[in-house]
Amino acid sequence: MNNDQEIVQVKLDQPKNYQAATTSKAFQMKLGENKTVLVYNRINNYILDALLKAVFRDDR
Repeated sequence: MNNDQEIVQVKLDQPKNYQAATTSKAFQMKLGENKTVLVYNRINNYILDALLKAVFRDDR
């Protein structure tokens, strides 16, 4: 028996007045000479939380 996997594209109907959510930059923070963090306005809360903990961790 073959165990071939297929990828199938699924499209859902959208209402005619539907507008795709646009993502734009919420803020940019320079961390060092060669390091910059960009955060976009539709970031998930748990990702933002992990990012902020990594950037502002206290290494004392």
